[in-house]
Amino acid sequence: MDAMISGWRNPPWADLARVLRRWLGASPARHVRFSEADRAVITAQGKALMLLATMLHARGVMDMEEFAGTLAVFSVVVTEDNAAEGDILAVWAGLMKDGR
Repeated sequence: MDAMISGWRNPPWADLARVLRRWLGASPARHVRFSEADRAVITAQGKALMLLATMLHARGVMDMEEFAGTLAVFSVVVTEDNAAEGDILAVWAGLMKDGR
């Protein structure tokens, strides 16, 4: 089922497995490989982002889904300058959207 979210046919989190493979460096098209330390930093920063989104949601400032949607749009903008960074942000947006 294709969901229409903010007018996008395939939002950045639509194919999370593909993005995760690229994020982990399995895509020969981008030749991006992350070391163990890089993965740890990416994971820690994502968890901090999730904590921030949770706190904003708990205080009634912003809904988690709204935060995830904004992050997803931001990931598309970031991808214009750095595809790997955009992919990482898209993964975190997708995880937040799925409520993980």
